[in-house]
Amino acid sequence: HPNLPIDGTIEVTENSSLTRISFDRQNDALFLEGPLLQLDQKCSDRRYTLWGNLGLLYRFTLYLLEKYHHLYSLHACSLYDEQENQLLVVAGGAGSGKTVFLLSGLAHGLRLFSTETTHFQLKGDKIIWFKGSLIDNIRPATLEKYFPFFLPSRSGLPASSAYKGKVAIDFSSFQTSFDEVSDLKRVIFIFPHVEEGWPQRKEESLSDLPEAARRLYTNISSKLSESIILYDSLPVVGWDEPELAQKRWSALQALLTSSLPIISLNILSSPADCWGDLLNHLTNSKKVKEN
Repeated sequence: HPNLPIDGTIEVTENSSLTRISFDRQNDALFLEGPLLQLDQKCSDRRYTLWGNLGLLYRFTLYLLEKYHHLYSLHACSLYDEQENQLLVVAGGAGSGKTVFLLSGLAHGLRLFSTETTHFQLKGDKIIWFKGSLIDNIRPATLEKYFPFFLPSRSGLPASSAYKGKVAIDFSSFQTSFDEVSDLKRVIFIFPHVEEGWPQRKEESLSDLPEAARRLYTNISSKLSESIILYDSLPVVGWDEPELAQKRWSALQALLTSSLPIISLNILSSPADCWGDLLNHLTNSKKVKEN
């Protein structure tokens, strides 16, 4: 929008005469030059490109959202419980079990708020939660074994949707009717550990406030602090800064000590029993088969 201030810029120059990318950062302006089109076609994982969902623009955007808008981004999927007016935020890294909680939650009738990154912002005494992504990359074997309802027909999957044995699935039909929410009854943070064949589900309340804060801080900082390799060739260091880190820590403490009721849980389970009794109030009429 012409009347809004510019937080940051990216200048890209395609130059096929170069053999590699040159990258420069000057404050909040990024400059790239090189054979980007050629490297994009050859890249082994296109998520780690300029436009990929784990690449440069994505991480630069998270950095700018924090720096200029105090909008924080958890590495977490989130689901909205319409009956209880509560947000269930499942926070964890790759392989922790977020996808299992996501698919199982949708199958129980929860509404989708984000598949991968959940955003929040503090404005005075108000905490505003913003909708995130609606597409997730999932292994077909997970769908076939536990959630066949969500498995798309193979003829309907474009080749470009595949990432390292996963398929990109659009869950927008399950999303909430709103893009932001601030009047929640409660928020439940879940730190999952899902293991195939785990014999008995274990749920532990994380009542120690400093420990909960540390867990969330590690999670919310992961995408900013992580260094990556773009196009299999260009190392890019993380975006975190001491001033941002301190403000992020203060924001998390304000969140956890606000008037909003917050529950934090460690859950260790098999895929089939990840939610346990947490969703018993949902009726069969809300099951995904009736969507």
